[in-house]
Formats: sequence, structure tokens, C-alpha cells
Amino acid sequence: MLNTSTMEGNKIAAGTLIVSASTRRAMYSIRAPHKSHRLTWGLWGGMKDSGESLKNCLLREIKEEMGFLPTIERIYPFDVYQSDDKKFMYYTYICVVEKEFSPWISSENCGYCWIDVGIWPKPMHYGAKKTLCTKQSLEKINTILDQHA
Repeated sequence: MLNTSTMEGNKIAAGTLIVSASTRRAMYSIRAPHKSHRLTWGLWGGMKDSGESLKNCLLREIKEEMGFLPTIERIYPFDVYQSDDKKFMYYTYICVVEKEFSPWISSENCGYCWIDVGIWPKPMHYGAKKTLCTKQSLEKINTILDQHA
């Protein structure tokens, strides 16, 4: 992972793909119509507050968007996206839970789905698509799930 101290004054965000160890399915959220990238499927997450660690940002955003913090077995660093102008960083994690659950949906989202890993809902948020929809990403997610079998 990159050192976030070098990102002083720039935007940093964290998000997660939540995967169920028991079903090997992933949970996506669909962005609300009033949000940027409206009605696209993506990850649970958001912007880091000043002085907040990436892990605390991730956990706070999950709780804000779902209404509670699910029992997470393990959090795996997955990907780091940096914008071309180097002013935005997005840290993606994989959060493994034992079983699927139903979140409460905040105003930032208008729905969710659990689907098999490797089947991507459409339309995908550009960043989520870039991070997740590759053969290497699918192999990495399956390797993580294999550790929880």
C-alpha cells in the first residue's frame, strides 16, 4: 500500500467488496440517483476524514452505508487506484463474512445484491469495474475465499 502521508491535502477514500465464505458470493451496492455515478453497481465505502486511518474509514463507511457493522472475519488489502492527476486515491479491500446478510440501505445507495463472484452486475461503477473485472482480480478473490473454506 502507498503511504497516505504523501497525499496531504488530496482526496483519499476506502471501499470494500464484501464476500461470503459460505456461499462464495459478493455483495454490491447500487448508487442512489442523486449521487455521482448514479445507478451504477459498486463497492461499499467513501471518503476518509482528516486524521482517520484507512481501516477506521472503511469500517465507518460500511456502518454508515449499511446501518450496522457486520461481523467481518478478515479484511484483505486488494487494490489501490490513483487518479491521473495524483489528487485522488481509492483503497479497495476484500472483507470476508461467514454468511450473507441483509443491510439497511442509506440514502447513498438504493439497493444491493449478492451474486456469484465473477459475475459482475451492470452497469458497474467505472472504478469498481477497473478494479474487479479482470482475470487477475477474480483469481485473487478466489484465493482469498479458498483460505476460508
